[in-house]
Amino acid sequence: MLLSAATVLFSSAAPAQEKNESPKEPELSYETFDQRPGSGWRKIADQGKYLEAAKLIDRYEKEAKVLEEWQRVNLRFHAGQLYAAAEEKDEALARFRSALYENEPAESPIRWNAYVRATIAFLERNREKLAELREEIAKGPRLQGAVPNLDVVDRLVECFDEPYSVAYGGKTKACK
Repeated sequence: MLLSAATVLFSSAAPAQEKNESPKEPELSYETFDQRPGSGWRKIADQGKYLEAAKLIDRYEKEAKVLEEWQRVNLRFHAGQLYAAAEEKDEALARFRSALYENEPAESPIRWNAYVRATIAFLERNREKLAELREEIAKGPRLQGAVPNLDVVDRLVECFDEPYSVAYGGKTKACK
């Protein structure tokens, strides 16, 4: 299924491409592939095919010629989430670690690196570090009246003993 989904999402810039030749460039824009509900990798993930969707993100990032740093960071984070949902902890941690900004933009309204590190702490089962990062995020700026990602980190804290997919998914009643 990955190949058939990838075939839909990727195409060659060359006018005539042989069937066995690998695609050269993503067909979908970053926004369509990563940000639009029901499109790109999300279409596959919505079917519960988390590992397949994660690998598709990896391939998209590798083959995309022009991506800004923030786009690569987002793609890696989303791949990490999908690997975590597929219970591929080592792959998830690798993607999350690569989703950290070396120099987080000072003007960012989101404490991105703290959020990513909180997710890593959850997967590493480091409750103390998760709580520390939760407090850092809580002190962050508000965006449209809320602290971005604080609700997600609160679920990771509340559902600490659950798999990532349960904790992230907001099924907190299952955690009590």
